[in-house]
Amino acid sequence: MTQNNAFKAVKQAPTMQQVKKHLAALVGFDTTNPPRKIEESGILEYLTTNLTDAQIDVINYGNGSINILATKGTPQYLFNYHIDTVPVTEGWASDPFELIEKNGKLYGLGACDIKGAAACLLACIESGLEHYAVLFSSDEEHGNSLCVRSFLEEKHQYQGVVVAEPTQAKAVLAHRGIITANVVFEAKSGHSSEPRALTDNSNHQAAQWIVDAKGWAGQKLEESFESLAGTCFNVGKIEGGIKPNIIAPMTTIKFGLRPLPGKSVTLTLEELVNATELNDDQVAVGFKAPSLPAKDSVGQNQNLAKNLGLSVGDPVNFWTEAALFSEAGYPSIVYGPGSIEQAHTANEWVDCKELEQVLAEYWRILHHD
Repeated sequence: MTQNNAFKAVKQAPTMQQVKKHLAALVGFDTTNPPRKIEESGILEYLTTNLTDAQIDVINYGNGSINILATKGTPQYLFNYHIDTVPVTEGWASDPFELIEKNGKLYGLGACDIKGAAACLLACIESGLEHYAVLFSSDEEHGNSLCVRSFLEEKHQYQGVVVAEPTQAKAVLAHRGIITANVVFEAKSGHSSEPRALTDNSNHQAAQWIVDAKGWAGQKLEESFESLAGTCFNVGKIEGGIKPNIIAPMTTIKFGLRPLPGKSVTLTLEELVNATELNDDQVAVGFKAPSLPAKDSVGQNQNLAKNLGLSVGDPVNFWTEAALFSEAGYPSIVYGPGSIEQAHTANEWVDCKELEQVLAEYWRILHHD
């Protein structure tokens, strides 16, 4: 645990110039996940240097999972930001690690998801916050949430948690849960001229299962939660077979389910398994996490948004680590600049107007004369 006295509080409202300065620095650090070289990127040193007068605890869980918890004064709320990004995709028109401003937008890898929000908080801290608690985590994009899950192994005294994700500067109180799994189909290998290839082939079995699973998901569209409908089903990867003249002996499908808020992810998977007549030993669960809110805490989340004075947005389809905080008993909301449509894409950008709005809200919530 260390205390950082690198800057003296200036106690004046933060500016967009400060936000852009911090965002340019954050975008410049390669925190792509994979390869999860967070420690080598230099971002840890930058963050700890700019966490003014805070008690700082850096915990390295290994393999690129690192938490930075900074606390100053007696904060009521915890603000959480993941500092890792997805890998660079094809189609960038500029250097992904260089922040570029054009037509009121800031372009750069992670600018939207979610370094823009982190830059807003750093600008507020630079301007003299007396009370704040912030958790920077580095493995949200890895898909196991070791950082947040480990943090929640201990009890913390926060009245609420604000998890930064792109919500177009609206407080999101609910989103889907998530569960991923592998399903394996097996068959006896043989020559493709054998008639049994039509049904025994593991690729053919997998194809029929996909058809059946899509039919099941189509029926789930009759269920809804506010503006959300059905259970999202997606086959992400198929591997199987050897060559055209050999009956495929093994096929693996990697798929994901995203049930509606309030629906159990485990029970949803069991329902799909039963409906499509799989055997339990064919299925291996990967990542699973609850929806937001968890444990019937929707009222707590509503009160948190009200207490913070934030406008409430619609539920969203994408999953966030706010669900883990909610599951642990903390009132939790998702809030940040940018749209999910710009996340995980080439030429990722965030609107300067939304950054300005989030900056003003952060300052209003956290600054006390």
